[in-house]
Amino acid sequence: MGARKLTRWQKAGALVPMGVLVVAWGAALGNSGLATASDGIADSDIPDVPATAFEQPASVQQTPAGVPAGVDQKAGAAGTVATLSTNGIPTSALSAYRRAETLLGKADEKCHLPWNLVAAIGRVESNHGRSNGNALDSDGIAQPGIYGVPLDGNDGRAKIGDTDSGALDKNSVFDLAVGPMQFIPGTWKSVGVDSDNDGTKNPQSINDAATSAGIYLCAGEGDLAKTSDAAAAVKRYNNSDAYVDLVLKISAAYANGDFTKSPDGMSTSPVLTSSSRDQTLTPAQRDRAATSQKKAEKKAAAPKKTAKPSSTNPTKAPAGGGSGSGSPSGSGDGSKPTPTPSPTKKPSGTLGGGIQDGVKDTPLAPITEPITGLLGLTEANLRCGLQFPLGLPKDKFDACVYDLMH
Repeated sequence: MGARKLTRWQKAGALVPMGVLVVAWGAALGNSGLATASDGIADSDIPDVPATAFEQPASVQQTPAGVPAGVDQKAGAAGTVATLSTNGIPTSALSAYRRAETLLGKADEKCHLPWNLVAAIGRVESNHGRSNGNALDSDGIAQPGIYGVPLDGNDGRAKIGDTDSGALDKNSVFDLAVGPMQFIPGTWKSVGVDSDNDGTKNPQSINDAATSAGIYLCAGEGDLAKTSDAAAAVKRYNNSDAYVDLVLKISAAYANGDFTKSPDGMSTSPVLTSSSRDQTLTPAQRDRAATSQKKAEKKAAAPKKTAKPSSTNPTKAPAGGGSGSGSPSGSGDGSKPTPTPSPTKKPSGTLGGGIQDGVKDTPLAPITEPITGLLGLTEANLRCGLQFPLGLPKDKFDACVYDLMH
């Protein structure tokens, strides 16, 4: 008996069960957590954001002066903001901040978490994982590890007894803030996530810490695109008005592009400002330091004259104090002269300076000077930082930078 031919409608009907199977298979894949969006974010990567804001702060002020570890007391708030572009953000940190923005954008669309707000907290809390001689490795882990001082209630610090048996902060008596975002162990226990998928919730990882900071900021009500809501979230993170003001200023600067990317694996000098802006000096000392610095720069720029040796006319240091925090004999103002470069030293000790010398006395000079100056300063700080780790001793570090820039 010959095969019966199917009508057009019968053929169409036979395809329906196959279509149902295909749809069901696709849905199963989607629910299995294996699906990955076009931006490389898997559904399993998207964190849960609590509907209620955290009551416990994420971090606390750690020093008697109330200054977080990532802020140089000499620079103060103004000096910190002024050096954002030259200070730089490590590659792995910048990637972690942007990933936090992406993940929280999917987890809580109404929050509108910007990467620059997370980055600003990272800058203030630990200088992007580089405080206390630390550096971020290629995996974004702070090495050798960032630990605050014991929160024992002394010298104006908060008093928080041990909550982690020393597992995170290596102290079984009191808690210490840990990692690039300086989480208190008790708060980390509630908010910490494994954002880099290495199997561990590690507060020393800039990836885990940045995403966890984003979760903390987005928890509860609030639209972080609004300044008032952002300020409220940051104050929950660290209950200090001065802290909130500094974080928001840095966040705004980063949003406007006032930042550079720097390599991983490098720590930075804690000294981020000149003595003319040293907030640990008095206003009068800063004014004298600025005057002395201008005189030194003017003298260095002046044509060199060949002078006959004379034992009756010794060279005198520039008047008006200096650029350091020490005190020259008889000055009594706590400052010391700005070191001047050797007379035999070439005027340009950096690549930026060499380029600027090449266009000297040409119409290009005033146009290139801001760019070459920034290149020169960045190179000088890096080179001197390798020669004098942590910028110490400060007078030699400053002299090194000054000589390279002049």
